[in-house]
Amino acid sequence: MGYITQPYQLLICLQLFLFYSQCSAILCSHDQSSALLQFKQLFSFQISRPKMMSWKEDADCCSWDGVTCDSATGHVIGLDLSCSWLHGNIPSNSSLSLLPRLRKLNLAYNDFNYSKISSGFTDQFPSLTLLNLSWSNFAGSIPPSLSNNITQLADLDLSYNSFTGQIPSSFSNLQQLRHLDLRGNNFVGEIPASLGNNITQLAYLDLSYNSFSGHIPSSFSNLQQLRHLDLWGNNFVGQIPASLGNNITQLAYLDLSSNSFSGQIPSSFSNLQQLRHLDLRGNSFFGKIPDMFTNLTQLSFLGLAYNELIGSIPSSIFDLLNLTLFSLSFNNFSGSVELYDFAKFKNLKVLALSNISLSVSTKLTVNSSFPNLSDLDLSACNISEFPDILRTQHQLEWLDLSKNQIRGSLPDLPPHMVRLSISNNSLTGEIPSSFCNLSSIRYIGLSNNSLSGQIPQCLGNSTLETLDLGMNNFQGTIPQTYAKGCNLTSLRLNGNQLEGPLPPSLINCVNLQFLDVGNNNLSGPIPEYLRNSTRLLFLNVRNNSLSGPIPEYLGNSTLEILDMRMNKFSGSLPQTFAKSCVLVSLNLNGNRLEGPLPPSLVNCRHLEVIDVGNNQINETFPHWLDVLPELQVLTLRSNRFRGPIGDTKTRVPFRKLRIIDLSYNRFTGVLPIWYLNGFKAMMHGDDNSIKVNYMRSANYSYYESISLTMKGNDIQMERILTTFATIDLSSNRFQGEISKVLGKLKSLKSLNMSHNNLTGGIPSSLRNLTALESLDLSSNKLAGRIPTQLASLNCLEVLNLSNNQLKGPIPGGPQFNTFGIDSYSGNSGLCGFPLSKSCSIDEASEPTTPTGFIEGDDASSWFDWKLAMLGYASGVVIGLSIGYMAFVTGRPQWFVRMIERKQSRKLTRVIRRGRAGRRSFLVHL
Repeated sequence: MGYITQPYQLLICLQLFLFYSQCSAILCSHDQSSALLQFKQLFSFQISRPKMMSWKEDADCCSWDGVTCDSATGHVIGLDLSCSWLHGNIPSNSSLSLLPRLRKLNLAYNDFNYSKISSGFTDQFPSLTLLNLSWSNFAGSIPPSLSNNITQLADLDLSYNSFTGQIPSSFSNLQQLRHLDLRGNNFVGEIPASLGNNITQLAYLDLSYNSFSGHIPSSFSNLQQLRHLDLWGNNFVGQIPASLGNNITQLAYLDLSSNSFSGQIPSSFSNLQQLRHLDLRGNSFFGKIPDMFTNLTQLSFLGLAYNELIGSIPSSIFDLLNLTLFSLSFNNFSGSVELYDFAKFKNLKVLALSNISLSVSTKLTVNSSFPNLSDLDLSACNISEFPDILRTQHQLEWLDLSKNQIRGSLPDLPPHMVRLSISNNSLTGEIPSSFCNLSSIRYIGLSNNSLSGQIPQCLGNSTLETLDLGMNNFQGTIPQTYAKGCNLTSLRLNGNQLEGPLPPSLINCVNLQFLDVGNNNLSGPIPEYLRNSTRLLFLNVRNNSLSGPIPEYLGNSTLEILDMRMNKFSGSLPQTFAKSCVLVSLNLNGNRLEGPLPPSLVNCRHLEVIDVGNNQINETFPHWLDVLPELQVLTLRSNRFRGPIGDTKTRVPFRKLRIIDLSYNRFTGVLPIWYLNGFKAMMHGDDNSIKVNYMRSANYSYYESISLTMKGNDIQMERILTTFATIDLSSNRFQGEISKVLGKLKSLKSLNMSHNNLTGGIPSSLRNLTALESLDLSSNKLAGRIPTQLASLNCLEVLNLSNNQLKGPIPGGPQFNTFGIDSYSGNSGLCGFPLSKSCSIDEASEPTTPTGFIEGDDASSWFDWKLAMLGYASGVVIGLSIGYMAFVTGRPQWFVRMIERKQSRKLTRVIRRGRAGRRSFLVHL
């Protein structure tokens, strides 16, 4: 029985021998297992059981997780360490160089700590066909050696890292490449033409979410195997080449969105009959939608939003029966469209028609239905009533009907609603109790309506992440119950009639980032629990009746916007603002705050607005604020600031300041010329290159506003133009003369220095303030003449020079002729229109500036005048002499000598008496 007696037994034994011989052959060599173990030692692990946990000595490395060996030779040919939570750096001479037969290397989804791909690293793997380094925190540029040495690569994925620079031209060597993914990096420059000329096997190309620029290369017409092309989120320009549609007819996925492409949508796209996904959103395409979609029967995704398309929607669009997403929003179409036309798309899930300049009829026919619709965007579509679709669409999840003219009360909503926006309409009534049944709701936006009643308490204990009920007529209290694990990130209830304190249970909303309860009737202190809101970025409690001190912890918070104006807060400001301060706007106007401004505010290097006006702050000018590099608005008005402004050591102080209001304080001394010279942002003038916009925080749709005195009135400027500039130094105790330096601030719209003790004359350099609309120098001790040059200020609407010591004629001109008597009252020496006092001949010919008041351009013009008079006098002497010789016989020597002596004495007096001599010379010459 122990012997092999049959031939088939012998055959079986032979097969078993060969099998075990092969099994022993696939054991990996010691040097390869050692290389892998050395590679393992480079990293720490961020989870307890990564793939490398199975890598142990004295074990066959071919059995380790992530390792693949050649069944014939035992060489390691594949290494998949994706999602292994590796953390550390990869050196250029890593032990992986001992795996020369490696064909596939996947290190995706790890953290390699901004490692760079060195040329030495790529030299190690000449046989690689797949390299995946995606989502692994690599950085730097791509070495040319990657494509010089690994020429067999068919699949290269470098997506979502921090790679920089351009695509190396050596990529043209990767002629076997079929899959190239570079999305989500920082690549720049143009796409090399060689990419299309040499890598003709390419089937998948994703360059999205980078900073590529230039045009689509014409060489792309050679990529006839291409099925997936994604260029989304770059800076590409120009027209789409027709060859894209004529040659690459295998395309199934084409995304050109969020670039700067222009021109018309190519009609050659009609050749892309395999196309399933076409996204052209966010470009500058113009003209009509081409009537070519009949051929694109496979299309399921069509995005045309955010372009400049015009005309009507072509009928061929409605032949795309496989559409699941259709987005036309933000174009300039004309005419109207029926909502039931889109019911032909039985597979449609997303329909976006907002802001398309079309009137959308929301009536449905009997047979029209949207069996799969989940997202409907009809914002700004001239709709006056709720769409019929709400009665039947129980699966609807996203609904946007904002910016229409819908009246009436809120209807019951589909139970699976996730996002609801019906803001900016004319809704009335209360929020129905059925809102409490929306078990999946994440976003409710009902702002800017006329809704009333109480806010349902259930909304505080729901799945909501954003609740926006601002600018309505809600009464009662803020919802008081917020459960542990509250999901709220944004709560906006501003502009209602809510009362009581902030609810204590808000402490449970640990993810709260945006809290806006301004313009209500809230009372009580700022709760201590906000200290724990470590993600709070925006806090607006303005125009309430909140009281108590401002919590010290707000200086150490994550806040970017802090608006607490028009309340009853008392005490001092927080004294400690951390070096990590990220404040952009600090507005504490209209409270009862005392004490000094904290010097630690200089740690808030991003500050653009500081407004502490209308408080009781008692200190000297906070000169240390002049180092803040972004500060644009500084308001200290109506406090108890005192003393001189003082000097500064900052080379260019307040370089971006455009609005400064120091009015109604107790400042003394001369005007701060050194600061006026530093106001570089006010010196731009009417520069068309400066983008005109409003100061706002783009993150929170929050517009900066300010209270100021302009054109003689106290106003609330709800939005501040980024080009607006004003200086208000009124109602202080400033002395001395008005500096000619003010003439440099060419963008000034308003200048108010009234109610001070200023002396001297009005500088004629103010004529350079060509944008000036309001000038108030009243109630000072200004003397001399009103410079005639001010008549050239064509934008000037309000002028107040009253209660000074001015004299002489009032200049005439298109703007000056519009000012009334009140502009000049209290100046007994003035004459001319609009006053009843006429000017005498002597007054009319008086110089426009006081005797001896010569500055800047005036000094030059005065000198030019003297030269002209000298020339005029010489001409008179010569003319009289020639005339006498021409018409009188004899030698006229006595006459010539008499004229020369007389004119010589007269000109000498002119020079000695300065400008005053000009008058007598002109009158008596």
